[in-house]
Amino acid sequence: CSSFSSSSSLSLPVSHPHISYNNHDTLAMIVIDKQGHIAAGTTTNGARFHISGRVGDSPIIGAGAYADSDIGGCGATGDGDVMMRFLPCYQAVENMRQGMSPQMAAENSIERIRRKFPNFIGALVVVNKAGEHGAACNGWTFTYSVQDPSLDRAKVFTVQPVMPKYIYQ
Repeated sequence: CSSFSSSSSLSLPVSHPHISYNNHDTLAMIVIDKQGHIAAGTTTNGARFHISGRVGDSPIIGAGAYADSDIGGCGATGDGDVMMRFLPCYQAVENMRQGMSPQMAAENSIERIRRKFPNFIGALVVVNKAGEHGAACNGWTFTYSVQDPSLDRAKVFTVQPVMPKYIYQ
């Protein structure tokens, strides 16, 4: 790893006066095509807390996103350096493989991280192969949107932080 610089010496290349550290974030998307194939992808904001040469969680399979067409998919956002240690999207999909709903799978995956890092900020969106969805977050209130053929327009959901409740099985 290259030498680390404190955040005060890091700069954000600003090409527009309305862009700042506080008004953009990661985007995650989970899609199911007409044949039932599932894909998941996650962008990275690439600015906040960036260390030169660092690889974040977004490109790590299972950390920033994960999909299995037999089960479902997941997208993540938040403190990538913490979250990537737990592969939360892989865990959420495996939770569904074991019978959890998308909501329970998301909450369980977030809770696994929260138990070790109670102050982390992060969120997951989880979708099963039937298109049922759920989300969970820690450290903030999170919103996500869903669009499917039954909706005229995307519907926005607001998620409150997970409260401790799950015990590992």
